[in-house]
Amino acid sequence: MSGTMYTSRLNVAVPQSMMLPANHLAVSIGEAAGDFYSFTNANWTDSKGNRYAIISAQVTPLLFQYAVSRLERRDFAPDDWSLQLATEAQMAVSIWFGPTEAQPEIPQATPSVILGVVGDDPLPIFAAVGLTKLPDEEVN
Repeated sequence: MSGTMYTSRLNVAVPQSMMLPANHLAVSIGEAAGDFYSFTNANWTDSKGNRYAIISAQVTPLLFQYAVSRLERRDFAPDDWSLQLATEAQMAVSIWFGPTEAQPEIPQATPSVILGVVGDDPLPIFAAVGLTKLPDEEVN
């Protein structure tokens, strides 16, 4: 029987001010040392000019459990990994799995939330949460 354990696509928007903590969290819930560099470019913006780093990746169902579990240092974490920063990011995470009675509409990106949206088509999802890609000349 063939299959994959990566069954969901998670699209994440991280406010620029939370990129460092989000990278520490990524190491805690990720699979490799390279996760420490998940959020490096805040090249998306909302209508108010706030900037965001984004990623879209296939993930395992366990990632959603890890995102709300007690965080621990991983064997592959860099020397400067911080539980305090990872926890700060974890407290800011909100994941939208789809419409519910309590939250029928996709949430908008805000500077105080690390927003995850489960869905297979990243570009329309990032547009739906209110983000647009900055032109390359405006990224620096």
